[in-house]
Amino acid sequence: MNIIEELSKKYNGNYSEEQPKSVNSPIGKYLYQPKTGLIEFDGSKIGVNIDSVGGAIPVAEPFRITLYLDKNYLTDLTIFPKSTWNRITDLVFIKNKENLPKQIRKQFTFVGERNLIMQLGSNAEFTNGLMNEKVYIRTDSKKPTRIVLTPAHGIEDIEQFEKFISLLKIIEKAIKTGGNIG
Repeated sequence: MNIIEELSKKYNGNYSEEQPKSVNSPIGKYLYQPKTGLIEFDGSKIGVNIDSVGGAIPVAEPFRITLYLDKNYLTDLTIFPKSTWNRITDLVFIKNKENLPKQIRKQFTFVGERNLIMQLGSNAEFTNGLMNEKVYIRTDSKKPTRIVLTPAHGIEDIEQFEKFISLLKIIEKAIKTGGNIG
């Protein structure tokens, strides 16, 4: 049983997977099989999906964990692991570091609404949960009813999934209260 199926079963959600598709390419056979789970978690609708790829092409789309908001919130937030370039620009261009803890500032770049970032930075549960993870979190201006978390290295187990969901729930609460989660 794959992790999406396991999560769907644990939370009494829906699980679906498409029939495997295969294509022969010059370098070998390419396999493709999208898998999707939809669960209800603490009053929020959560989708988990992966477009698994296998065969001759050793590439896979990452897991995407999507929290669906109850309505459109015109919120702009992007959180991603800090690259070497981001570290260099931080040294050259002094910018307001909001109130993010030093460890989080060293690991992640935050872009978006200042009030929301300040509130997330002051939330110890959020910053501790984000610490030492490699995730990409964004709200999409094209689909303002979603918060998407993409772990760079997949989901190891249900405990890590629940940790990611708690991060999304904290962001959801901050968005719904206009950034005021204190």
